[in-house]
Amino acid sequence: MSLIESWPALAERAGGRLIRAGGGLPTRVVTDSRSVRPGDFFVALKGERQDGHDFLKDVAARGAVGALVDHAADGLPETFGLVRVDDTLAGLQAWARAHRQKLNLRVIGVTGSNGKTTTKEMIAHLLRAGGKSVHATRGNLNSQVGLPLSLLELRPEHTHAVIEMGASAKGDIARLAALARPGIGVLTGIGRAHLQTFGSLDGVARAKWELVEALTSEDLAFLNIDDPRLAERRKSAACSVVTYGRDESANVRAVNIRQDPHTAFDLVVAGARRAVRLPVPGLFNVTNALAAAAVALWERMNLIDVAAAFPSFAPPAQRMQMKRRPDGSLFLIDAYNANPDSMAAGLDSFVAAFPHWPRVAVVGSMLELGESAEAEHRALGEKLAALPLDAAVFVGPEHAWVREGYARAGGKAPLTATEDRAAARDALAKVLTPDTSVFFKGSRGARLEEIYEPFIKE
Repeated sequence: MSLIESWPALAERAGGRLIRAGGGLPTRVVTDSRSVRPGDFFVALKGERQDGHDFLKDVAARGAVGALVDHAADGLPETFGLVRVDDTLAGLQAWARAHRQKLNLRVIGVTGSNGKTTTKEMIAHLLRAGGKSVHATRGNLNSQVGLPLSLLELRPEHTHAVIEMGASAKGDIARLAALARPGIGVLTGIGRAHLQTFGSLDGVARAKWELVEALTSEDLAFLNIDDPRLAERRKSAACSVVTYGRDESANVRAVNIRQDPHTAFDLVVAGARRAVRLPVPGLFNVTNALAAAAVALWERMNLIDVAAAFPSFAPPAQRMQMKRRPDGSLFLIDAYNANPDSMAAGLDSFVAAFPHWPRVAVVGSMLELGESAEAEHRALGEKLAALPLDAAVFVGPEHAWVREGYARAGGKAPLTATEDRAAARDALAKVLTPDTSVFFKGSRGARLEEIYEPFIKE
């Protein structure tokens, strides 16, 4: 199915000028020349290291029907369409905004320091179980480039879009919300992520709150009431607010929480109560599930159906994924991202979920902490020392800080702290037995998959 009814319409919505129409209408928009397939439309973005305009001949050879450019391009087939704009990122965003405005659907924006992607996937899962046609952000396409690409994947048959929104600078969420125009905003919580950019937790909170500020009086904000910074901002919201959490005041709350290693709890709303079983461990996943349940309930699903849908949820890759090896050992992989709050929560959940197993933690660098990096990695060492672990491995350039924190806190279990992933892999091999549970957690840049994947492939 084509994205646009005509090439002149594409040029108009991108705010540009049609140089020439292509031989066919585009079916998909891409910004990575390596992923181009026949029928795609390529947006030639300029980055710090590369310019998409340098790959126009390549994308034409791969079957792209045209491109968005900011200057003339020669040597391309006559059947290769070209739309010229002053700025290709602005043109992509303008097209995405216009495309979204054409569609009559409910957009749910999701942001927060932790749990965005899992919450987004849980919301989409529940709504699909309720018979809705749902588009959800693929992966974590939540940036100034990724979100417009997500919007351009929307089709007339969709009733709901669950759109993840990330922030790397002040004003990012506001700009993304202006493109997506959500009628529902979900805030998962405020944590010590991107401190290098925002300076403090209050700075992080102000950035995330931009989603609520983008909502109108007719819209809904879903807030994690257990987060004090969201609770204190609640009254400043211009829209209606639905709260979720473990606090007794929450509109949607969890009681009787158990871990075994999967997670179970009773979902309570408006005096009604229903048992829920999650196929993923972690108290933080209870919070993610509450956010998803709250949205689904307010979108007219009933409590029984919401509770019944959770057991079939499959977590996104590298987010509390359980991998059982043939020898019986179990890997719990949560290695897509990490900050001090998610690291501590993950470690606590791991220990609680596997009380009768030998437990090994393999953790990596927490990035983008700025001036807090040294103190936070020393604190990580202290945290590892305080947990009932049988062994611990840290990999990353901050290894000396972690080792010092571990020693200062009197850690007893063997600790390997190194920058060498091969050494970390060897250390894990020495303590891995058939009944061991292993938790992997670190920022994406730590590349922990280089440690665990060889064991999974055995």
